[in-house]
Amino acid sequence: MSSLRAKISQVTSKKVPVLALVVVAMFGMVAGVLAANLAVTTTSNTGEIGTYHTSSGTMTVVDNGLGVVANTAAASTAATFPTSGNNNSVNNALTAGHWFDEITFTDTATDSTAHTATVVIRQGTGPAGTLVVSTSFTLTGPSASSTGTITAYVDTGLTSLTSPVTVYVTIS
Repeated sequence: MSSLRAKISQVTSKKVPVLALVVVAMFGMVAGVLAANLAVTTTSNTGEIGTYHTSSGTMTVVDNGLGVVANTAAASTAATFPTSGNNNSVNNALTAGHWFDEITFTDTATDSTAHTATVVIRQGTGPAGTLVVSTSFTLTGPSASSTGTITAYVDTGLTSLTSPVTVYVTIS
């Protein structure tokens, strides 16, 4: 019993270990308070629900999804399919911070005809949702077999979209 008392008195006479214990205890309390106040909230994003394509048979369409415009740019609404595997692009007026949809067109004909591609984006529920944007681009065939594509960047004009978002593409 006396050896236990001697050891306790030795611990109380040492200042550094007690100070270290106090610091560790305070750190543990702060971590406990932070962990008790931490809340995780799950956000469900349904995003884009579909793309509707109507084509005259001269090109295929792939919707690459939504993104946020990084840089403001003027509209460029006409392009010709390159004959090589390169990519050209078209866009309506782009404003930094707005949502955009990226759509890739691949030519399947060898004509040199100008085709009109109309992109309509709607948001929200209901039979058709609410119109967000409607824009048209002139896409001209390469007059030869082509492995090139044209990518359209369609600015929605909005920094916030209401799910679901539906994209309609019509080519004539």
